[in-house]
Amino acid sequence: MTPGTWLQVRYVRSDGWAVIEYNNGTAYCYAKYLSYREPVRQQESQPVTSSSSSRNSSSSGWDFLGIIFYIIVTYIALAILRYVLLVVLGFLSKAFYYGYVFVSFPFYFLNWMQRLLAKPWFLFYKYNTRSDARNEELREIYGYVKIPLYIILTPLRFVNAVYYNMVVHCFFEMINYLIEVVVPSNDKEGGDDNFALWTLFLPWRIVKYPVWHGALTVVESAIWTVIDTFVPALTLFHGTSPGAAESITQGPGRVCSKDWYSGVWNVGTGNYAGNGIYFAPKRGTAEHYSAGSLIVCRVSLGKTLDLGMAPRHVYDLCGKPNALGVTNWGLKNGYVTGEWWRGDPRARWWEYCMYDWQNRYNDSWRIRPLYVISINEESIQRIPGGMIHWLFNKMVICDIGRYLEKQLG
Repeated sequence: MTPGTWLQVRYVRSDGWAVIEYNNGTAYCYAKYLSYREPVRQQESQPVTSSSSSRNSSSSGWDFLGIIFYIIVTYIALAILRYVLLVVLGFLSKAFYYGYVFVSFPFYFLNWMQRLLAKPWFLFYKYNTRSDARNEELREIYGYVKIPLYIILTPLRFVNAVYYNMVVHCFFEMINYLIEVVVPSNDKEGGDDNFALWTLFLPWRIVKYPVWHGALTVVESAIWTVIDTFVPALTLFHGTSPGAAESITQGPGRVCSKDWYSGVWNVGTGNYAGNGIYFAPKRGTAEHYSAGSLIVCRVSLGKTLDLGMAPRHVYDLCGKPNALGVTNWGLKNGYVTGEWWRGDPRARWWEYCMYDWQNRYNDSWRIRPLYVISINEESIQRIPGGMIHWLFNKMVICDIGRYLEKQLG
C-alpha cells in the first residue's frame, strides 16, 4: 500500500488498530499511521477475529517458549560454571599450597625464633645427666629467667599470632568454604550430584559458608590473636590419618555429620614421653608418625617440663611405651606439657607431649587447628563443611572459664 492511498475506515479499536476495507475484504492498520477527512467511530471492545486470535496466540506461545529457553540456557550456564569453578578451585588449592610454603618460610623462621628465644638453654639439656637436686635448682633458676624473655618477645608473639591466625587460618578456611559452595558435602544442600538441589540451594550455601562461617572464622581468629600474644603459642605439627584429621577438626553437624565428637583429641599408641597428645616443631618429625595427614596447629603449651631437667626416675621412664608415670609426675607438679629430645639412633628430634586424655587433664582451648595437609596429594586436605569454630565450642568455653577462674582466683 503506497502513501496517499484512500481507504474506507470502519472503526478504530480500543487497542489502536483501525479496521479498514481493502481489496474487497477486511484488513487492519495501525491507526496512528492514517490521516482522516472526518471523525472515525471508536470501538471500546471488539470481538477478536480469527486472524487477531491467531496472532495473539502465536505471541503468547513465543513468550512461553522464550521463558523455557532462558531457563535451559541458565541451567546449562550454571552447569558449566560449576565445572569450571571445580577445576579452578582444585588448581588453586595446589597452587596456593605451594605458594604458601614459599611465602611462609620467613614465618617458619620467626616461629622457630620464638621457640628458641623463649628458653635458649633447652638445646644444652637434651640428655639428663645431673642429680635430682641440681635439676631442681636449674628448673627454679630458668623459671625466673623466662620472665624478662616473655616481656621482650611480646612483639614477636604478636607478629606470629597475626600471621597464623588472621592470614593463614582465615585464608585456608575460606577456600574450604568456597569448595563447599561449589561441591557441597551435604546431600540436602545439593550434594550427591543432584544438580537441581545444587542450583536451588546455591544462594543458601553462599550465605551459610563464606558469609556466615567466614565471618565467625575472622572473629574468632582475631580473638585468638589477642590470646596468643599474651599466652604464648607455637605453630606445631601433629601426624595422624586423614579420617582422624577430619574427625578432630570438622565442625560437628555442619554437613549432617554423625560424629559429634569433633574437637576431641584421643591419645594414640606409643606415648614414649608420657600419655598425651604429641606435637612436633618440625614437619618431618610429625610425618614419621603420620598415616597420611598432618594437622598444623597453634598450641599454647603452658608450663612445660624440660625432661632433660626432670628427676632422673621420671626421665628414665621416657623411651618406653605408655610412660604414664611421666604424665602423673608432670600433672602433680603443675606442668601442662613435657618437652623431650628423642635421641635414639632412628629418631633424633624434639617432641612435645601435652598431657591429655580426651581433655580430662588439660584445657581443650590450648590446641587450635589451623589447616590440614594431605601428605600424599601435597595439598591442603578438604574438611567438609569447614573446621570447627574452636572459640565457640561449649567444651572450650567451659575450659577457658575454669582457666581464668584459676588464674584470677
